[in-house]
Amino acid sequence: MSRVTFSIVPLILIILLSVFFFLSPKFFASETASSSEALKDVLVKRFTSVGNLIAHATFVEDAIIMDEYANLNEIIVRFRRDEPELTYIHFTDAKNKIIASSDSNIIGKIYNSTLLKSGSSVVVEKKGIFEGGFSIKIGNTTVGVLYFGAKPEIPLLRVSSESNPMILGVGVAVGIIVFFIMFAMQRNLEAKIIENINKRQEEVFSPKIESLRKAQEQAQQEVNELKDKITKAKQNLQKLDSDYKAKKKEMELSPVMQSIEKLKETEAELINRLKKLKEEEQRLNKETSLLSQKREEVRSALEAEKKEESTLHDKLDLIKKKILHLETPKK
Repeated sequence: MSRVTFSIVPLILIILLSVFFFLSPKFFASETASSSEALKDVLVKRFTSVGNLIAHATFVEDAIIMDEYANLNEIIVRFRRDEPELTYIHFTDAKNKIIASSDSNIIGKIYNSTLLKSGSSVVVEKKGIFEGGFSIKIGNTTVGVLYFGAKPEIPLLRVSSESNPMILGVGVAVGIIVFFIMFAMQRNLEAKIIENINKRQEEVFSPKIESLRKAQEQAQQEVNELKDKITKAKQNLQKLDSDYKAKKKEMELSPVMQSIEKLKETEAELINRLKKLKEEEQRLNKETSLLSQKREEVRSALEAEKKEESTLHDKLDLIKKKILHLETPKK
């Protein structure tokens, strides 16, 4: 919300309330509930704007990320000095542990609150006390929460039972005054916060930027040294490659290498002949095996014929004996 919009809202509300009070005085002889609600809405919007301005400040995000809680306590002191209506201010981390607070006795404790259940930026009013909760995010990640309470003095507006033209004039005057007051407050608050943020950022980041610059220069120097080494290595590699090619060409043209090539060719021919001889040997072994088998078969057949011949001889001898026996006369 811009400063002009933030200031015009209460102006319009006050003027509308003044017109409303002027037109309906008979119904609101005592305190008007609508004016109180309007002022509460104005205060809610005001505290919402202030809370978002603090929670979204780069200095606050950096202080939480870098664990610089002393800076947060300094913000709390200055914020309460500029806004005396604030009763307490707490900064918590992502786990609701209080890391900075206007009450030093509760630092380090867990802060239980249900404010952020309805949103990431909430201001509610309970019995005249405005309580706010604002998530502090880096991108989509919540790194902390800002909680504060305020007890502003809400003026009571009363109207008479008769219409009074002075109400319109007073309402317009009050609205204009509130407009300039709110505009000045918003401008002064933003100016103070921005000035403080710029100052703290310069104090925090100047040595870090200097150290990063030195580290960058050292890294650049190392990169340059590596480039020089790589260049020298490439030159050495090219030299070795050229030497290798020259040696290889020289060896290829030498008589020894040519003799080796001839020997390789002769060796290949001998290997082919050896393969053929092995194949011929295998073929002869097969034929020899077949011949041996046939020889065994013939031998077996001859032995069988010999046995049969021996049997026939035995039979023949027996027949001869029988013939001789028959031819011999009996006495």
